[in-house]
Amino acid sequence: MTDERTYDWYETVHQYTLRLVHVRGISPHQTENNVAQAILDMLTEEHFADAYTSVGLDPLENDPYQRHNVYAFLHGESKRTLVLLGHFDTVDTKDYGPLEPWALDPEALAERQDELLALVPELRADLEAYPNDWMFGRGSIDMKSGVAANIAVMRLLAEKARTAVLPISIVMLATPDEENESAGVLQAVRFLLRLRQQHDLTYLGAINTDYTTALYPNDPHHYINSGTVGKLLPSFLIVGKEAHVGEPFQGVDANLLAAELICDLSMNDALCDVVPAASDTETTQMTTPPVTLRASDLKTHYDVQLPFAAYFYLNVLTFTTTPGELLNRLRQHAQTAMNNIIERLDITEQRWNRTKHGTFASHYPPTRRSGNVLTYAELYAGAVHLHGEAAVQQELAQEWQRWPASLDKRERSLHLTYRLWTISGRQGPAIILYYSPPYYPHVAPTGGPLHEAITGVVARHPQLNLVQQSYYPFISDMSYLRLDPGADLTALKDNMPLWQDEDTSSESTHPGAYSLPLTAIQELGLPIVNFGPYGRGAHQRGERALMSYSFGILPQLLYETFELLAQ
Repeated sequence: MTDERTYDWYETVHQYTLRLVHVRGISPHQTENNVAQAILDMLTEEHFADAYTSVGLDPLENDPYQRHNVYAFLHGESKRTLVLLGHFDTVDTKDYGPLEPWALDPEALAERQDELLALVPELRADLEAYPNDWMFGRGSIDMKSGVAANIAVMRLLAEKARTAVLPISIVMLATPDEENESAGVLQAVRFLLRLRQQHDLTYLGAINTDYTTALYPNDPHHYINSGTVGKLLPSFLIVGKEAHVGEPFQGVDANLLAAELICDLSMNDALCDVVPAASDTETTQMTTPPVTLRASDLKTHYDVQLPFAAYFYLNVLTFTTTPGELLNRLRQHAQTAMNNIIERLDITEQRWNRTKHGTFASHYPPTRRSGNVLTYAELYAGAVHLHGEAAVQQELAQEWQRWPASLDKRERSLHLTYRLWTISGRQGPAIILYYSPPYYPHVAPTGGPLHEAITGVVARHPQLNLVQQSYYPFISDMSYLRLDPGADLTALKDNMPLWQDEDTSSESTHPGAYSLPLTAIQELGLPIVNFGPYGRGAHQRGERALMSYSFGILPQLLYETFELLAQ
């Protein structure tokens, strides 16, 4: 059964998107369940529940918020199966400021367009270029419009399945928690493996309908990506040396050392991954530069002692760089920063002494300074050499128990690293490099039937300016659907204080530990494509979806992809 008609999707997807945006589901929170229920209602309303092979909610294992994925499955004549994927959680709405009461009400925001323009003046160009074609509101583009398109496609196929067997199978999954730590898609991996075994399916790949946007001013293209960017969160514990502010040359300000390193690393494009264009229709892709997501010293109260410990963590996106390669690069930068600060302090102290003491400056010998840069794995090995494995493990276990299971994972990583430092027998100044969660693997583009079908859809619609690119440039759930063969995660595991292997027994599991189902991800191994709605301003108060493309054109293209796979 094939059907190459063009359907009128606009009003259906428009209404589904409106309904979804109205439902608050900020991640991580129990309210995400309200969005899940709304999606299930849309899939099954008007007596559609019995049209699916199966449809329902799948609970996330051991989830503190008791959240659920939503699924719908249609078994076709063939075991060949397409997966539609999307997340339904959002970031907070506080950035809307005075317009926050209407952040989840696109129609109310449209009525307050002048107020929105006053807050986001760059909207004016889009409003003039595409008048009355934007839906505003949190989640409108990231990515409830993408989920709405998936719902519409699934309902049409479910209606067809009532009267004829579909040529191939299809499963839709909608997940929570993408904006936090992707707990939803990690549960989806388990679900897809169970479904594959239960029905003896062969997965053709997954289409994720996360948002797409312009890559440069007046960019006319709509992008489709067959791989995805990865993310690492390298973290730095900076240990200085304590001193009274009246005698600062006797110590080392940890904040000064941290600032030198942040100045070097943050927005440093030399640390970007670059992928050359693979064809005449593609452009060179480059990750965004690293940025700090948090930086602070460890003082908890006012005093006149130099801050002798600080930390920060750095958001680093990857196309090809491995955890080990990044660690080596950052170590070199850290050593340079250490050398620069030591040299600066030496020169400043000598100059200060000459100015203050004049001819008596020679009576004040310069301070002897040196510093170390080491990884968490090296710090751990040194502590074990000094105290023995059992004693070090006991110290770290006590640190685990000091804090509640709900403690932020970045904070817990810091506490464990600092505890290890305190028993290491070392003296500052020092920089300790380690990894904090989360980790998103980059996924290289792969060929196969799904990508051939996408290429066929692109060829059908030259007027739409559809362009296939290698890597989706934003962090997404797609990272957990496939693990590139030969991926070496040794440096990640050895230098992540919270890492717990997936086969660790429940008796030795620490609350708040971090693990990924790497074996399951590798077993699933889905080819991936991001083919999503078009908009601007994700995670900003000007968030908006271009309705003509997102509600009318995108679902038709998704449906045509299914049809080409069926042929």
